[in-house]
Amino acid sequence: MGKTLILGATGNLGGLTAGHLHRSDPLTLRLATSREAGLHRLERRFPGAEAVLCDWNEEASVVEAIKGVSRVLVVTPDIVTDESVVTPNIIRAARKAGTVELLVRLLGMPPGFTLEQADPAYVAARCGAGLHVVAKPLLDTSGLPVCYVNAPAWLMFNLPSFVATDVKANRRVAMPASTDCPRMWVSEGDVAEILAQVLSGDPADHVGQEHVLTSPTRHDYSGLAGVFTEVLGEAVTYVDDDRPLREAMGGSFDQLMTYLSHETGSYAGVQHVDTLARMLGRPAETLADYITAHKEYFQ
Repeated sequence: MGKTLILGATGNLGGLTAGHLHRSDPLTLRLATSREAGLHRLERRFPGAEAVLCDWNEEASVVEAIKGVSRVLVVTPDIVTDESVVTPNIIRAARKAGTVELLVRLLGMPPGFTLEQADPAYVAARCGAGLHVVAKPLLDTSGLPVCYVNAPAWLMFNLPSFVATDVKANRRVAMPASTDCPRMWVSEGDVAEILAQVLSGDPADHVGQEHVLTSPTRHDYSGLAGVFTEVLGEAVTYVDDDRPLREAMGGSFDQLMTYLSHETGSYAGVQHVDTLARMLGRPAETLADYITAHKEYFQ
């Protein structure tokens, strides 16, 4: 197996995936970041791996980063990514390299959801499926050996970001009621383990595949508060309050709210499949498992 490039290695999922692969063979890893500070963090966190600067908004930068690699992972962050620029740059760079055997793209969109079905405001918010409905058709027609790992659910790292402060201080799950719905929840640890498994496996087993990762249960905000109550041993209630989310998101709050106002409906029809547990060879992490493992955020 040749080198594996992770684009977005300083992010949560990119970093967790890099951790799995680093434990197996650090010398086969090339980890990319767009910031000098990120470069130094990667060098400290993953000794022996190659850390490189790459601005995926510039094609020449991506060409240099992807040169000579056989596997590529692409994880793009919400809000700041323009997929109409980033994805074509990655496609052109992979074609020029001529060595890519497997390009793995993380998605978080309802299977079968298309750009034509999406409200333009939903796409313009550049969150979740609003990003991915732009990227996927470009990759579908690229001719590259693409595999999708698609988690059409909320990743559990949203809990520390969105609700931890108020749960810890006031024993409240405080989120705006307009964004409430029964959601599937999937842990970032499980997703990263699947990403690492795909990247280290035989490309022939994954090219052309879409591995859809879901949860057998759904939780609305009141149900989430119930899980916190069970794990923490103290009553946690749900309240309709947008202040904590507004403070967490800052200037990006309106963008996120635009996205969430559409997301509550577009994900409702996602059906559970057992891909996650089957590929892991064990039960998927539950919300209770996750909160128990990360109690320091919430107690």
